[in-house]
Amino acid sequence: MSRNRLRRPSGRFGAIVVSRAGDWLRHSVVGLGVLGALSLVAFGGWSMVQRSSYFNIRTIEVGETPHLDRARIAALVGLEGPVNLFRFDARGAEEALAAHPWVATARVEKRMPDRVEIHLSERVPAAVVAIGALYIVDADGQPFIRATPAEAAGLPLVTGLSREGFEGQPAEARARVREALALGRQYERSPMAAARPLSNVHVGDGGRLELMLGRTRVVVGQGDLRGKLERLERIYETLTQRGVDATYILLDDKGQRSIVKEVAAVRPVMGSL
Repeated sequence: MSRNRLRRPSGRFGAIVVSRAGDWLRHSVVGLGVLGALSLVAFGGWSMVQRSSYFNIRTIEVGETPHLDRARIAALVGLEGPVNLFRFDARGAEEALAAHPWVATARVEKRMPDRVEIHLSERVPAAVVAIGALYIVDADGQPFIRATPAEAAGLPLVTGLSREGFEGQPAEARARVREALALGRQYERSPMAAARPLSNVHVGDGGRLELMLGRTRVVVGQGDLRGKLERLERIYETLTQRGVDATYILLDDKGQRSIVKEVAAVRPVMGSL
């Protein structure tokens, strides 16, 4: 059993082990000290770089947009005064630009040693939607800014929707706007548009679409928009031949009948000076 006991190292071997352990410990301490010193140097160097005016942003490459000029863009991203390139937050600048209602996409890139590139694209107005006030919507049907009279001029008008609808069911509300715009585009391409300009597209109950053509309300409904517009064209040809107009035209979804409320045509008043 004595042979199974753990023997203690001999005196000389034990001294060697202790000596090597001490050397390792001393080298480790020295190594940690060197790493610490290098870290301090690196930190000091990085701090100097962040304070150096050599890396101050001097060039801002940006393409102005119709609603954002160079000065406004610089203010939004915090580049109105000297800013060190390494302290400049490009991601934060992108978020600040994207928060502007007219900005569709924003990309900000830093270029050594003193340049920033800003790439912007603006939203494209597709129509004006009446939801309490007039708001401009994009092609997806998303309202993004309140419309001024100048901005609303020349854009299709969509009525019948509500602010509550956009807040409670935004996807459905946007889909209704897109459907209204699709009908409006088809009507504008028809031969009727020149003689009977489109005032607005109205979204009724259940998404029923209506056209306001001057004083005539045309209930189009949903589906087969092209076929219904062709029927509407024939109705107007008949009304013109008879010398009358209509205040109300209902196009049924089955294409079998239409209801027309006739009214005397408005004739221009002739006079002399």
